[in-house]
Amino acid sequence: MRQSKKITILILLLMIGCGLYFFIKSANESNTQLPVSFLPLQQHEVESKEFSIKVIHPLTEMNINAKAAMLIDTRDGSILYEKNSDEPFPTASMSKMMTEYLVLEAIKEGKLAWEQSITVSDYAYTISNTPGFASVHLQKDQSYTIRDLFHAMAIHSANGATIALAETVSGSEKDFVEKMNGKAKELGLNNSKFVNSTGLNNEDLGEYYSTGAPQDANEMSAKDLAILTRSLITQFPEILNVSSTHKLTFGDQTYINTNLMLPGNNEQVSFEGVDGLKTGFTDEAGYCFSGTVERDDIRLISVVMGTQTSLERFIETKRLYEASFGQLEN
Repeated sequence: MRQSKKITILILLLMIGCGLYFFIKSANESNTQLPVSFLPLQQHEVESKEFSIKVIHPLTEMNINAKAAMLIDTRDGSILYEKNSDEPFPTASMSKMMTEYLVLEAIKEGKLAWEQSITVSDYAYTISNTPGFASVHLQKDQSYTIRDLFHAMAIHSANGATIALAETVSGSEKDFVEKMNGKAKELGLNNSKFVNSTGLNNEDLGEYYSTGAPQDANEMSAKDLAILTRSLITQFPEILNVSSTHKLTFGDQTYINTNLMLPGNNEQVSFEGVDGLKTGFTDEAGYCFSGTVERDDIRLISVVMGTQTSLERFIETKRLYEASFGQLEN
């Protein structure tokens, strides 16, 4: 009995030894390596990098020649400059940014499509063909796509195209204005009021005005315009692809973007990195501009309201941009 136990143990040891031999031999032949994750900790250390935060300080010594102004750093929303920023003023066509927002929202929700074709109402046609209003001369017997009308509104500030879009979204401008004011509350625009989709004065609309009194106009504060601009480019960044387009071809006409700060548009006021966003003018509002610029991964949003001349709104905006980015260069 004892002899058989010894034989059994020897056989087991022999089997174990053979198994180890073939395991090691197989590992060597296949060049088997331990997984990288099992390497010593020090071999996994990542080379450290130094990161610096580019700080732009408030422009406390600057005075912008306008009724109101605002400049914010979109990275954290910090205010770099403000002047009468909470006081509402007529916005003129800068209020079209709210129309842009609602149209883009309707497209995102599938209620509109870019290539959808529509014909224009008597209202849109009349305003589009009224001398002195920004227009692309819409025709009643012609169909236009949502894309065509949107580009006309965003690039050339076309009032008739804006009205046509508002009516398509809500059925009537009156119902669309209700949406504008509702969205203003949702976005926290506490000093804003809309009475039409375009930014024209109600008296300019004649028999077609639908909300408020005949002498009313859209009003917003510079701060509200900055908030709206930031919300628009954050929720719908594709707007910058449109607003940075230098020219619009509509029918057989070519129109220059009303934003002269786009690189190459006007040597005196053009500024590298500008890609939006919306100009405005009426006699009551003066010349206005809500702009945005991006350099070195820093995006600024500016608002200048109520300058005396068309070029001055861009000159004052350029001063804000130069003083801000100049801090980084220095």
